[in-house]
Amino acid sequence: MTTLTLTFNGPPSQARKALGGLLQRYRSAYFVERSSNEYAVTADEATAAELARQPLWSSRLAQATAQR
Repeated sequence: MTTLTLTFNGPPSQARKALGGLLQRYRSAYFVERSSNEYAVTADEATAAELARQPLWSSRLAQATAQR
């Protein structure tokens, strides 16, 4: 599994609608809202790669946390 941070780069008023589209298309991904335009997303590698290529969204890999 891969965790990405997705940031919506379109008009703020369109962020929820754009998120809704991703939620419908990528049902296997787990989304957590961080702010009104930023979401943490956990998905398999293929889905994460597709999410990273979405128009109006920028992505970066989430920082790995060390486990003790």
